Amino acid sequence: MEKPIRIMVVDDEQSICRNVEKILTKNNYQVTCATSADEALTIMAQNSFELVISDIVMPKVNGLELLKSIKTQWPDTKAVMMTAYASTDTAMKAIRLGALDYLPKPFTPKELRNLVDQALAGKLIEAKVSEAEKKAITVIDVDIPFDPDEVAAATGEAYARSIGPSDMPVVEVRTPTDQEGFCEVGNMICDIFKKLGATCKAGTKSAGCPQLKAKKKKGAAATQGPAVKTLVGIDQPFNYEEVKAVTGPEYLNYLRNDGVAVPTYEELKANVARLERRMQIDVDMPFDHEAVAKATDEIYARNVGRSDIPTVEITADQPMEGFCEVGNMVCDIFKKLGATCKAGTKSAGCPQLKAKKKKSAAAPGAFDPARMIGIDLPFDYKEVAAATGPEYVAQLETDGIQVVPYAQLKANYAKLTAAEQTPRLQVITNKVLVIDDEVAVNNNIRKILGKKKYTVDQATTKEEALSKIEAGDYSLVLLDLRIPGVKDLELLAAIRQHKPDAQVIIITGYASIETAKEAARMGAMDYLPKPFTPNEIRNATDRAMQLAA
Repeated sequence: MEKPIRIMVVDDEQSICRNVEKILTKNNYQVTCATSADEALTIMAQNSFELVISDIVMPKVNGLELLKSIKTQWPDTKAVMMTAYASTDTAMKAIRLGALDYLPKPFTPKELRNLVDQALAGKLIEAKVSEAEKKAITVIDVDIPFDPDEVAAATGEAYARSIGPSDMPVVEVRTPTDQEGFCEVGNMICDIFKKLGATCKAGTKSAGCPQLKAKKKKGAAATQGPAVKTLVGIDQPFNYEEVKAVTGPEYLNYLRNDGVAVPTYEELKANVARLERRMQIDVDMPFDHEAVAKATDEIYARNVGRSDIPTVEITADQPMEGFCEVGNMVCDIFKKLGATCKAGTKSAGCPQLKAKKKKSAAAPGAFDPARMIGIDLPFDYKEVAAATGPEYVAQLETDGIQVVPYAQLKANYAKLTAAEQTPRLQVITNKVLVIDDEVAVNNNIRKILGKKKYTVDQATTKEEALSKIEAGDYSLVLLDLRIPGVKDLELLAAIRQHKPDAQVIIITGYASIETAKEAARMGAMDYLPKPFTPNEIRNATDRAMQLAA
């Protein structure tokens, strides 16, 4: 019997996981589901899988981060990404990070099965990407830093309200209304609708579901807060009468808004005077001595301790063999001599106990206050200085926090940024070839990149582009997808053939997920939809030039 093919499905929505599992199980695949990237990595550390199908937009660790981890730890495991927030950016990144394909949601069962079959059959080839490029790809999704009102003014309220993390609107897919018992007024499956075969009279008359209205009223009544007048105060949302019954009115009179009861000085003074007039057994035993002695006896009251149990002294009935009263212990020397030793008799102290005391005092672990950092920091100064440096100890405050002077902080920050700053990689050539049939686009790109000292060449036709690709020495090619006479990604294939080390960035006014995926598979390192900003083209060029080096 053949071993079943194991597939891992990762999606934070359990319903998606269950649906994918049902679809693939029918093809005899063994499916395991995980609702987070961390859970998936834990399961994969214990079991092997031939294929991973993962969502991209997930809490904490997103799908691209998960893909990067999987390809680092299990490079032979195949991966397919799926997302409801499809974009050319995440499609490019997914393919360049090692995914075989990128499937936008919603998809049909047939689409999913065909994709999985192709991936497992080896018909989809993983893009060849250098480790340097994989490390340079940013996988953390940043939320959209735009003002909703500005977006709504430019695009419309509906678009702004539905826009998702990928800068693309989320399209709501409504449930089909031909389900049995589905009522359009309440937008749900209704038992009354099932019985009547139509919307109830109340729903038809008011154009609203009476069941939903009843639930809403019940929920509002359940969540209604207490009357403000019954509370202790604005900052104390507790019922006055309940607190008073437990603590007494005096406590509430002294209660501050931070929840601490502070009696007046006169009241505190009177309380202390009352306590002093009464003979208490102990601070931790607030009982009157005479009352306790009357109920028990004088000896019990005098010996009672903090645990409410009297301290009883037990005297041995018979003398113990070898017991020395000077040392208050059984002593071997006393057993031999039958009496206290001369040193003990002379000094009225046990020489053995003195020797033990001296030995413990001389031990290296003995506590020496002079060696401590401070009263509130009981740590050995030399040990801490050896581990952290004398500067750290000198700047240590009593609460254990190091407070560094501003001048020192400024110097430290300058050193840190200088050390962490990635040095500018020197490329063999800074030549850039722009291939676009629009002369205006070529001229604008040349002006933008020229300010960063890049040498920009351009081609506006297929023949001119092929000629310059073969003859020129370019580190980067900016390639438009729509050029007259060019079929599909013909020029990209030519660049890969003649200039395999050159970096390629696709620039297009006809962006699509499919062209982004195919371009990534063929070696394009970035994909910029038109129109783009000067900063976007400059940053993409800088990244490409560093990789080209």
